[in-house]
Amino acid sequence: MAIELDLSKILDQYKEEVQQAVDEAQEKAAKAAVDELTASSPRDSRAGKKYYRGWTSQKNGKSVIVYNKNKKQLTHLLEYGHANRDGSRTRAIPHIAPAEKTAADTFETAIRKGLS
Repeated sequence: MAIELDLSKILDQYKEEVQQAVDEAQEKAAKAAVDELTASSPRDSRAGKKYYRGWTSQKNGKSVIVYNKNKKQLTHLLEYGHANRDGSRTRAIPHIAPAEKTAADTFETAIRKGLS
């Protein structure tokens, strides 16, 4: 009976350590994504300075969401391009996908470092 209690205590402590490592890794990955998005977002005079400065992150339950608080409607249009009124298409400016890859790599690295 004492062994079961000790084992349970050890597993609970490990669970807390893992959760703390995951939380820290989420924060690092979100910060890396926000930094890269701010640096790589288009700076067009028509959209103003609001788009590239609007990237932020927010903790939502157990996940972290990275989003543009100023011009959220532009993210998909700029990332993939869109049709114009005259039938032509605008060029895509992929800036979210590379930041997502960077965030995933940062998250994985931070998890590995936190659990070792």
